Amino acid sequence: MRYILVLVYFLVVIMACDKPISENPVVPFEETYGGALVDYAAEAVALNGDIYMVGTSKSLQASSGGLALTKIDASGNLLFEKSYGGTVLDAGTNICKTSDDNLLLLGITSLPTGSGTQVDVFLLKVTANGDTLWTKTYGSPSQFDVAEGLLETSNGEILILGSAYNGSTNDLKLLRLDAQGNLLWERIYNSPYNDEGINIESAKNDQYILLGRRQDGDDDFYAMKIDDQGNTLWENTYGTPQYEQAHSISRTSDGNFLLCGHSSGLDPLHNLYLTKITTDGLVLFEKHYGGTKHDGGTSAIELSNGNLLVVGETDSYGNGSKRAFFLETDETGTLIEELSFGGDLSDKFSAIVEMDAAYYLIGESASFSTAGTADMYVVKRKNQ
Repeated sequence: MRYILVLVYFLVVIMACDKPISENPVVPFEETYGGALVDYAAEAVALNGDIYMVGTSKSLQASSGGLALTKIDASGNLLFEKSYGGTVLDAGTNICKTSDDNLLLLGITSLPTGSGTQVDVFLLKVTANGDTLWTKTYGSPSQFDVAEGLLETSNGEILILGSAYNGSTNDLKLLRLDAQGNLLWERIYNSPYNDEGINIESAKNDQYILLGRRQDGDDDFYAMKIDDQGNTLWENTYGTPQYEQAHSISRTSDGNFLLCGHSSGLDPLHNLYLTKITTDGLVLFEKHYGGTKHDGGTSAIELSNGNLLVVGETDSYGNGSKRAFFLETDETGTLIEELSFGGDLSDKFSAIVEMDAAYYLIGESASFSTAGTADMYVVKRKNQ
């Protein structure tokens, strides 16, 4: 574990930041969580004043890796860490809080079969203490089933977005479940391209934006708006004639959407790429950020003050290794602050949570692990 006090300004500058920083940076803590093996966080939410991180842990389930849930308080104190799943391989991909103050955990689970291993979508509902209320799996014995997108609808039902293999390429696959995880319907969106489902955000009137990756000669961000029955209202791709890879979607207070990932459109080594679209799919702006090496985005949100926070990974700023990347912009995407965090090994942010006039940058770090393997990694900063 590694803890940096806000008063040690000199140490923060030397060890955490390689770009110019604000005059009085506030870092209440920088902490890692995990054991001797690989542990990392994929997504996180705030609930009742605490932070819940979902990911994968081999330290808790060493034989294979388990879907992991780690709870910390606002000061970074570990409240619990738990692992869920079987004996082959389980991994966590997403988390959301529910209207009854519980949590949905999404991931994959594996089962041995006579011909190898079957991989299914894995969904759990747990209490704020991590106690399991129910578990469900979804998939076909003849398919490799994965999902990253998760959302509770306004009436308490559940949407899961993943991918389905059609024999030659992948198509987006959407499941709608009742509040107990029972399947109401599923929809596969066939196309001649290779499409991968990433995540879901709600629009008005029980309509939703699905975010994916599309390979159609080059690779692009792919978005689709659907109604409550899964019918397509519009679809569009975003990016340059070069390679783009999407990683996140989030809704802003004006009813529009931030799409985040990376792009080789301006730099063959990739920049962090952020675009904002309307609920009708029109582009409001698109921005590229980073340096002369690889930079990629994993998540973007709007803060309560209207600024935008974007996180990911960078090779451009640091000590010759991948570092966790953070930037803050105004509402138009104009850069305010750009920082890298981490050490001399491999570090990355994958999620952002804002809570109580502070935000938490969440992901993984090998730099501060005594074993040299990834641990869950959290940096807390005060809103400026």
